[in-house]
Amino acid sequence: MIVLIFLSAPLAKAAEESKPLWEYGFGMGYAKYAQYPAADQYAELILPFPTFQYRGEILRADDREGGRAYLLKKEKWSLEFSGSGSLPLDSSNNRAREGMEDLPLVAEAGPQLVYSYSQDWEFKVAAFPSVIIEGAYIRQNGGSLNLQAAYRWEHEWVGPLAKPLWLSGIFTVNAKAASQEFNATYFEVSAADATSTRSAYEAVSGFLNTQVTYFQRVSVGRFTVYMAASYADYSQSVNRTSPLHRADSNFEYGVGLTYVLGESERRSVPPEDTEGLINKAIQKRKDRLMQFE
Repeated sequence: MIVLIFLSAPLAKAAEESKPLWEYGFGMGYAKYAQYPAADQYAELILPFPTFQYRGEILRADDREGGRAYLLKKEKWSLEFSGSGSLPLDSSNNRAREGMEDLPLVAEAGPQLVYSYSQDWEFKVAAFPSVIIEGAYIRQNGGSLNLQAAYRWEHEWVGPLAKPLWLSGIFTVNAKAASQEFNATYFEVSAADATSTRSAYEAVSGFLNTQVTYFQRVSVGRFTVYMAASYADYSQSVNRTSPLHRADSNFEYGVGLTYVLGESERRSVPPEDTEGLINKAIQKRKDRLMQFE
């Protein structure tokens, strides 16, 4: 992907400081993704969706930082709450899982420790408990440990358009290990599900994959175009001998377009001025104690 960069990062920082506290709109997106980890078949998704972004002191949910809530924040370190998930799958649409139960909606959420090496580089360690969501029924599904390094850049291009073009990108490298229960969701085959071409298999805990992802954002006025691509390597997965492990790698990508319909008059808090929930609680306690002195 070729990107033109003309001006320096401080201009991007100024733009971030001038963003509204919240904004809403709508969008349209397309994604092609593996039906499950290490699958050899893919699914496509095209859908319209509403958008909402919020940039508060503690809670941040936008296209720059993703969704995160700051629990404890220092100059270089922060303890945050974040998460991810994977979509359900009708097993009748997958050759390897034909005749097995459908894969459920899986959600992961929990604490992550973040070290900001610089304005551009960030390193994360995340422990995410996992749950399976089936209608109104939710049950525990083990968890995962994620190690991630991320490089982020933002620039402004002053070109022939009437408004400036804002360019930003995030490059991440992630390594993931998961519990036996989490891995069993995707790789275990019970004796009842075994066939002449699909042997029974008991999943084990351990390393799942390494993943490289690039996310690109291009904004002009109220319009934003998104492009993302991800490559996941499963060749070292501890469950690679499972009959449901059908590919050593998955390549996924997606594009999207959003439009902002409305926004707040109040301006956002710059990322460097965010606070942790625990920090604020400690400060309030100190303020109360000082009142009695």
